[in-house]
Amino acid sequence: MIIKIISFLLFLFLYSSIYCAEIISDEEYYNKGINLYKNAEFDEAFVIFFNLAQKGERDSQFNITNMYEGGVGTTQNFVEALKWCWLCALGGEKKCFKKIEKLLTKIDDESLVKISKEVEAFLEKKLYEKSDINYSLMLGFWYEKFSPEQNIEKAYMWYSVAVTGGLYKAMKNRNNTGESLLPETLIDLQNKASKIYSEIKYFGNTKDE
Repeated sequence: MIIKIISFLLFLFLYSSIYCAEIISDEEYYNKGINLYKNAEFDEAFVIFFNLAQKGERDSQFNITNMYEGGVGTTQNFVEALKWCWLCALGGEKKCFKKIEKLLTKIDDESLVKISKEVEAFLEKKLYEKSDINYSLMLGFWYEKFSPEQNIEKAYMWYSVAVTGGLYKAMKNRNNTGESLLPETLIDLQNKASKIYSEIKYFGNTKDE
């Protein structure tokens, strides 16, 4: 019996050691993607950059924007290129801003609406999954400055969530967007922001499970 227990523990130790050895940091993973790209192994590089882009890594979002735009390592897709370019720009990457106008000229209105909804869904999902209040700031920027269908009320609401979560740099944006709203609208949006913040803080990772 003792021998079986020792053997089982040894197995667990060896398995854990092998598993831990296979785990690499995002930075190492990104560099692996860069090396694959330099070696013209574009499809494998794309997979790495896409995985990191899903996690919110800005350089990877920029890379797959370019790869979708040029059809490198994946099928050329201007709609997907715009989606990731928007997300990259919302994260504050100035190099992504320059591409947005160019990509917008290549997309029809129906596709534009569809991909806009995907951006909104992506940001909200990450906000609740990670309980990362930075995504509420990004949503505020999205509705105020980026969305083809500008929505000042939603911008105010998300900025309010960001400020409540401690991102006081969003306070100026919240106040500016609030100036054009009626008092009853402000109260309603403040109540919604309070509810959203509570959901993120206390139930974020379990929402919709």
